[in-house]
Amino acid sequence: MDQTKVPASSSLDALAQALGSGVVRDAPLANYTAIRVGGPGDLLVVCETTDKVVRAVEMARSFDVGWRLLGGGCNVLVADSGIRGLVIVNRAAHIRFDLAKDDGRGKQAAWVEAGAQLAALARAAVGRGLAGLEWAAGLPGTVGGAVIGNAGAFEGDIANVLSTATVLGPDGKTVERPADWFEFAYRSSRIKRETTSSRSGTEKGGHVVLAATFELQQGIPKALTERADEILDWRKTRHPVGATMGSTFKNPPGSHAGYLIEQAGLRGYCIGGAQISELHGNFFMNAGDATATDVLALIDHAREEVRRQFGVELELEIELVGW
Repeated sequence: MDQTKVPASSSLDALAQALGSGVVRDAPLANYTAIRVGGPGDLLVVCETTDKVVRAVEMARSFDVGWRLLGGGCNVLVADSGIRGLVIVNRAAHIRFDLAKDDGRGKQAAWVEAGAQLAALARAAVGRGLAGLEWAAGLPGTVGGAVIGNAGAFEGDIANVLSTATVLGPDGKTVERPADWFEFAYRSSRIKRETTSSRSGTEKGGHVVLAATFELQQGIPKALTERADEILDWRKTRHPVGATMGSTFKNPPGSHAGYLIEQAGLRGYCIGGAQISELHGNFFMNAGDATATDVLALIDHAREEVRRQFGVELELEIELVGW
């Protein structure tokens, strides 16, 4: 299917009937994005299990309807026109810890479904005295999105702790992929580079992260808890609360996007209902009545000012969906 096309109403009707009573038509996607903007999705289904996620993707493909997967709705800006086709919200969030032995040293693998919150996984690991994910304390977003975007902070990232991930491919097969298959780069991965959004908002790639396994190390519980609390306190004083996508731009080499935006005089700058945070220049906020168009206009203005004043081209960390 050419996923830039609007799916035929007959295909949408057939898909909706096949998926059953859980499907919502013309669902406001602002309810499913962290910044609380975005137009309607033709069809939306919330999946509480991984099996239901797989079934929804398979059904969309069989009815030749474009689809889009959302987790926590972070790191995306959905257009006011919304997303054509099927929107699948992944809420599968089971976490399991398995003890394994390695040369007489105790290690532990954390297995987690992609719809789980990364911060919840980090808290659970710290609570068990396991090191490797404390950098993710308080970090928004789901595990699936974190793997695709190689989320990171405080000198830690997904690439350094991921062991394997279960991936549903474009061919409909579910495969366990090792970490090196993802070809991680700064805030990027093979899937993120291959999966681009069409103008309809649906996906052209097709790989879906269903679950991930992280290799963690035994640590000192008290020290891990103190480190996680320190990171949480840092976030509370420097990152805004409220409706935001998280970091909007990647940090350019040798600098920080937020610092450059602030030095450009844009701290607190507004366009419509969108505002650059007073606390951190790389956080763009919905001040209450923003549209996606307001947010994108603010992003474009900040990028232009940083380019004009400092000659630095800022690269988006978020993904524009449906534009």
